[in-house]
Amino acid sequence: MFKLALQIKDGAELYRAAASRIRSVQLVEEDESPDAFVANEPLGTGQPTLLVGAEPSAPNHFPAMPWRYSPHARAVRSSLDAGELGAPGLLRIHQWESKSKPLAHRSRLAAVELALWLIGEPPDAEHGAHNSSNKLLHLGFPRGAMAMMDFSSSLPAGEGYRSLSLIGSRGAAYADDQRDRNLLFRGDAPRATAPDSDFSALQPMIEDFVSAVDGGRSADVDTCAFTAAQELSGRLLA
Repeated sequence: MFKLALQIKDGAELYRAAASRIRSVQLVEEDESPDAFVANEPLGTGQPTLLVGAEPSAPNHFPAMPWRYSPHARAVRSSLDAGELGAPGLLRIHQWESKSKPLAHRSRLAAVELALWLIGEPPDAEHGAHNSSNKLLHLGFPRGAMAMMDFSSSLPAGEGYRSLSLIGSRGAAYADDQRDRNLLFRGDAPRATAPDSDFSALQPMIEDFVSAVDGGRSADVDTCAFTAAQELSGRLLA
């Protein structure tokens, strides 16, 4: 059994619920000799750590990249790997929030990392533009693909909106918060509610981390991907 300790301040119950669903994982406290940690900051324990919202600062720090593990992102990547979409052509990501909930830099970083992961190579052309409420990012890639990202914090108060679409040489994939809604009955008027894709990403992300540590996989690839996205978003979206 893999012993995992959580040192999470934000959303601790969600991470606990996600980790408790993994059969090979036993949740333990910090003083119970855990094999690894999930934490918001480096702990100085020397143990492998999945860092949520913090920069890796040691070789055994794995950066958390939850957007990779969302159901729609995994479906798109699976279709790409199976050759069903062909070569990536045009990737679009929209992430919009209300004025009362400005879009955090972490969300923009996650979107950039997801785009680089799906396209599969670093860009050789880049352009960013922004005003007080919108940030736009346009990337070109050596093999002809293009990525366009739109971040906004100008919606009325309420829920935000996220969409992902990818057009390839043989097919296309599309995920949209407006389309992917479930009709919810709570005794009053029925309401269309978007599934919680953020929570859905936690279990597979933690499972992959546990598998990496258990199998002796290095954090280098993930750290390089995180650093590339961080440098790009910092340069064009700051």
